[in-house]
Amino acid sequence: MTHQHLIEKMLRDTKSKRFHENPWGIRHVATWNSPLSAEVGIVHLIEGAATYADVHRERYESKVGDDGILGPAWEAIVRSCLTMLNGELGRLDGGTLDKLLRDMLREEGIEPDV
Repeated sequence: MTHQHLIEKMLRDTKSKRFHENPWGIRHVATWNSPLSAEVGIVHLIEGAATYADVHRERYESKVGDDGILGPAWEAIVRSCLTMLNGELGRLDGGTLDKLLRDMLREEGIEPDV
């Protein structure tokens, strides 16, 4: 699965009835699609890491997580994004983004909970 598919899955999941019964779910989807202020930074960081991994896979037919040089650097970016969830997120839902980032690590064969 590509990282873009993981993002699309997150957005699909947030469109579920369960998610939309909560005001934060509606805000999260709207924010991801049209971020403002501090929200822009975290959305772009996550999308950038996702795009990098997807382009790497397409170009080299291997996961960036399998690359001995680029893999650790990409992992550090995603783990830094996890840390950034402790800061200002505006209308974004931190729990939803935490799951997405951990799924991105798993997709690259990286254990997220170490």
